[in-house]
Amino acid sequence: MISSLGIGSGLDLNALVDQLVAAEREPKVQRLDRREADLQARISGFGAARGGLSGLETALDKLSTLQQGRTASSSDDGRLEVSASDGAATGSYRIEVSQLAAAQSLASGRFADADAPLGTGTLSLQVGDGTPVAIGIDQENNSLRGIREAINAADAGVQASIVNDGEGARLVLSAAQTGADQTVSVTVSGDEAAVGDLARLASESLTETVAGRDAELVLNGLPVTSPSNSLDQTLEGMTLQLKGTTEPGAPITVTVGEDRAAVRSALNEFVKAYNGVIDTVRDLTRYNPETQEGAALVGDSTLRSVQGRLAQGLQSPGSDPEAAFTNLVNLGVNSDRNGRLSLDSAALDQAMDQDFSGVIGLVNEVSAGLRDSVKGFTEPGGLLESRTEGLQTRMQGIDRQREALDLRIERLEARLVRQFGAMDALVGQLQGTSQFLDQQLGAMNATLDRGR
Repeated sequence: MISSLGIGSGLDLNALVDQLVAAEREPKVQRLDRREADLQARISGFGAARGGLSGLETALDKLSTLQQGRTASSSDDGRLEVSASDGAATGSYRIEVSQLAAAQSLASGRFADADAPLGTGTLSLQVGDGTPVAIGIDQENNSLRGIREAINAADAGVQASIVNDGEGARLVLSAAQTGADQTVSVTVSGDEAAVGDLARLASESLTETVAGRDAELVLNGLPVTSPSNSLDQTLEGMTLQLKGTTEPGAPITVTVGEDRAAVRSALNEFVKAYNGVIDTVRDLTRYNPETQEGAALVGDSTLRSVQGRLAQGLQSPGSDPEAAFTNLVNLGVNSDRNGRLSLDSAALDQAMDQDFSGVIGLVNEVSAGLRDSVKGFTEPGGLLESRTEGLQTRMQGIDRQREALDLRIERLEARLVRQFGAMDALVGQLQGTSQFLDQQLGAMNATLDRGR
């Protein structure tokens, strides 16, 4: 804008140019703003729908892979912990534990100083019938403390520690694994003169402080032994973790059952996610007859397709017409007039009582089909992404229209400035001529008045 515009005419031409530019610009800007807001609302709406469908897809994934899970409980977790995999047989087991497995420990005699050199040579450690591990003892590690570090670094299946019993330091060797067969054997070899007190660490000089032993238990009247307190082969599909012994005649009861809570939880998650999608679609397509205003995606065919495909997938029957259950309604999944779901827990429990594996099979099949339908909307390149990309392209078109409008308004303003500038100059000239004529006429009138 030219700051001197209006000097010649005395008019506020700057304000006039601004008003004319605004009158030309504002209606077009408002129209673009409305179109942009509408597109943004629709993009956000599709984003909300896609987010809800992604949550539903997650819930359907869980349902489609649901297995005949098992629960396992112990009447005394303090002495026996139990877990079960899907393959475990249901039932009850009575278990008496008479002995826990233990790892053998050997202790050396007392040494006055754990850092004093003992001698040099080779320690050979063997656990059970395993391969002996040779450990070289030289001037760098021939103290009791150095030997402890060398044994622990050798990965020989033995853990070494130093215990000060108040009268001296003792090297304690413990088998890394429990069991009666995991006995530790130590031999010392080397030059007899150089070995010195290192010979005191050979097996014949060590004292057994803890005997290696197997766990012993009775399972439903059958004696069982195990080198470990963790038994994962005794009962197929189950792991028993022994933590304490039982009193004679006071067995621990282990119960394995069907994991019905997992089925109920997965179905409830599905119902919640499904209803979330239905509510989102309803909100995005709602029309208010009183205000005659519709939501961002009212009448949108894409969301109608979402609703239709979900309803169709929900009603899909299983592939076995002779099965006890043919659709999710048989499992207590019901739909109201608005398309929202609810789960009848009593009906589900009754179905699981009748045929637990049949419930799992139907849930797997129907949810897998419904999940594939949902993926058609949510996956990259799917319908929702395509619709969103189309709207974003139109948003980019609005940006280009704004740039074109700015350029057009800039040219309009420049043209108005030129036109009003020319007019202002002309008016200034005319005003100057008028003033000159007024002065000449005034002078002529004064001359005439003096001549009278």
